[in-house]
Amino acid sequence: MAAVRSAAFGCCVLSTVAGLVRIFWPENGFKPVINAVLALYIITAAVQIIRVADWAGIAAELAPTSDSSSVSDSEVGAYRRTLTDEAAAQALRDVLAASGIEAAIARTDTGWQVTLVHAADGQKAEALLAANCGTIPYEITAGGTAP
Repeated sequence: MAAVRSAAFGCCVLSTVAGLVRIFWPENGFKPVINAVLALYIITAAVQIIRVADWAGIAAELAPTSDSSSVSDSEVGAYRRTLTDEAAAQALRDVLAASGIEAAIARTDTGWQVTLVHAADGQKAEALLAANCGTIPYEITAGGTAP
C-alpha cells in the first residue's frame, strides 16, 4: 500500500507544481509553449513514477491472501446447518401458528421435537405436520410452553 500512496503523492506534487508555475507565470504570447512544456514535464514525471513503482508489491498488497486464520470448511458447514435448522424451525412454527396451534419447536438428533402447549391440538398438529413435513422426522408431545 505504501507504493500506491507514494504514486498518489507523486501525482499530487506534480499537479501542484504545474499549477503554481501556471499561476505565477506572466501572461504573454508564449502561453501555448508554456502549456506544452508543463504537459511534457507532467508526462515525464508520471513516467518516472510508473517506472520506479514496485508493481509486484502493489499487486501482492491488493490481491486477496489466504491465511491460516480463515474459517474452516467444518465451521462453515456447522454454521450452514444452524441457519438451516433455524429456518426449518421457523417454518414449522409458522405452519402451526397459522392454524392457531401454540408449540415449541426444537431440533433433536433424530429430527424435530414439537411440544404442544395444549394437548387438545395433537390431532390437528399431526395432520398439519404430516401434510407439510414430507420425510422430515418429527415427534409431537404435549404439555410444553410456547417460546
